[in-house]
Amino acid sequence: MRIGSERGFSLIELIVIIVVLSLALVGVTLVINKAVQQSPEALVQSRAMELAQTYMDEILTKRYDERTGQGGTPRCDSTDNAAQACSGTLGPETTPPDNESSRTLYDDVDDYNGLSETSPVSIVTGAALTTYDGYSISVTVTYAGSEIGLANNRHAKRITINVSTPLGNTIPVSAYRVNF
Repeated sequence: MRIGSERGFSLIELIVIIVVLSLALVGVTLVINKAVQQSPEALVQSRAMELAQTYMDEILTKRYDERTGQGGTPRCDSTDNAAQACSGTLGPETTPPDNESSRTLYDDVDDYNGLSETSPVSIVTGAALTTYDGYSISVTVTYAGSEIGLANNRHAKRITINVSTPLGNTIPVSAYRVNF
């Protein structure tokens, strides 16, 4: 009989295995914890994009300028028959007869410049969008013809909608509206 021919793990080997497995378990737990913390972010960003698209759709259905004809012709600042100079005012007109004191009266793209709504945001009729509690919207409209290669800077407008989410993120969405 040989003494010491028994097989198995020594105490030191067992301690090393326990430490390695503990470190691996801590790493996996940290990854799972981070994923759980970020899981609502995708839903919040998706809702922010839906809200921005709702506002953008509303804005882009409006005329280019206060002095652009219905249907887009005659274009302001153009050689079209009966064309007028563009208004040059970015924001709602505040003097009669074009007093656009509320969003329901906005009739051209730049009337939305400076629009800011906090929770609850609403559709154009004033009805609150309660599924978007905690979100806020701000809109800016600027002349941007030179940004897209037009000779006249006033022949295009950039509409930027900033959506602030309940998580504190701000998501910008932009589109161009061209005078044609």
